[in-house]
Amino acid sequence: MPERVTEPPPPAAAPSDQEEFVLPEPIVPTESRRAFLGRGAAAVAASALAGSVASAAAPREAQAQSRAPYGALIERLGQRAEWKDLDLRLLRRVTMGMTAADVTAIKSLGFDRYLEEQLNPGTIDDSAADTRIHSRYPQFFYTQAELLARDSTYWQDVVGASNRAIVERAAFSRRQLQERMTEFWSDHFNIAQATPRLVDYRDVVQRHALGNFGDMVRASMRSPAMLIYLDQVWSTKWGVNENYARELMELHTVGWNGGYTQADVHEFARVLTGWTIDNNRNFQYRADYHDFNAKTVMGMTFPARTPAGGTAGMDEAINFGEYLIAHPATARFIATKLLKWFLRPDPSSAQVNAVAAAYTTTKGDIKAMLRVILTPNNLANAPAKLKRPFHYYVSALRATGVSVDPWTDWTNWEGIGGALWDLAHQHFQWPTPDGYPDRAEYWAGLMVNRWNAVSSIVGNWGQVGQYPRFAASSYMATPTATAIVSEINRRMFGGEMTVALSGELTRWLQVNPNSQSRVQSAVYYAACSPEFQYY
Repeated sequence: MPERVTEPPPPAAAPSDQEEFVLPEPIVPTESRRAFLGRGAAAVAASALAGSVASAAAPREAQAQSRAPYGALIERLGQRAEWKDLDLRLLRRVTMGMTAADVTAIKSLGFDRYLEEQLNPGTIDDSAADTRIHSRYPQFFYTQAELLARDSTYWQDVVGASNRAIVERAAFSRRQLQERMTEFWSDHFNIAQATPRLVDYRDVVQRHALGNFGDMVRASMRSPAMLIYLDQVWSTKWGVNENYARELMELHTVGWNGGYTQADVHEFARVLTGWTIDNNRNFQYRADYHDFNAKTVMGMTFPARTPAGGTAGMDEAINFGEYLIAHPATARFIATKLLKWFLRPDPSSAQVNAVAAAYTTTKGDIKAMLRVILTPNNLANAPAKLKRPFHYYVSALRATGVSVDPWTDWTNWEGIGGALWDLAHQHFQWPTPDGYPDRAEYWAGLMVNRWNAVSSIVGNWGQVGQYPRFAASSYMATPTATAIVSEINRRMFGGEMTVALSGELTRWLQVNPNSQSRVQSAVYYAACSPEFQYY
């Protein structure tokens, strides 16, 4: 069995090395997919659990810190933001990895029109991506009832196809900003793997990703997957469970420093009693579960009422949910997280105030906040951000120009959605409700895993459809080292490849620019380079 890369061959050493590097072959699991996924899930859970210890405390610690020493981290990781073109800076932030076609589009439309188009995804014809996902992966669109019917075969029948659908949409949709926001909100409203999670992902996260934040909170409060995940379905007047009430305040709205106390958490949990699901895993309010006694949460009082049926008492949580959505602390909490997602880990007070003001003025309009964040000045002063593994993998799919054929053998290993297991960034597998970290410190390792992932993208591994297909010939219209490096630069770096990387790749290709395997390796090296790790 061939082994994976343990360390990459340095391109700088290539000119004196006449032997061509052969991309490593995949390790294909020999056990059943179910057993492999189960083992993978356990490994991810274990590693994530270790991470979650720090993660659970991280929001509090991070908020308590002053400006983070991010510049020092960038120095250690070996990349500075030296990109000069503002259009390309915007592309890097609003896409899952810019392509040559993206560069052409923004140069044609200009900064403002391109951003407005991405902010209004309904104006972008995405029928090709829609057709692709619907025809290839119907499992992604299963209804709640269809998922419930497949409960015992969920891992075999649904998980692989759904993960593949998410990766392919992220890579091939023209609505790239919507994909970035879907990833952001998927972590903000994180739910670890559970059968109804897919419905939540579609109906809560995707649907409202560029809509109104309040609408997303309202939808999430009625999400069966969320109510199951955070134990709300077990909370009744006879036994209050505080889990969902706490996270709805701490992680979804006002934040850990939003001005509530432990007593408020308990009182809010009493307000939420009765919010549950029925036997078909649809949202249901049960008045007979509700606590009709007097309650006070963050100064809002709910007088004692006579118990009744129907939806009596449901209005209490609805009203307090609206209070949380409109709270100034929510505006600041969401503004801060969005600034960190798009710009930098240490946004200034002025930046936070400006975005929070947009939230308040527009009552939570996400587009309005993004217009304040994605300004030329903010982008010009933003340091490079390390791509998280999902972002990195998808950006390599997009930039290298590989083809991804359909795959239907879900009893066998699938190497595209499956690659995210090895990158410890598989969908719906972060066990705690705070979502995968958005901190470079957390993701700064895993470099060998990243290089292996790129090898699986351009290495033409496995069967057609199991892994992407790469054609070196598409880079060799003019088979000279200079021309091929120029083509790599155009496709993968928007023409902003560093002189150092250009020189290294040129020296590598000068040995034999007519060799497809050498060109294949050059693309591999480019995708493994420090500057491709950032955006």
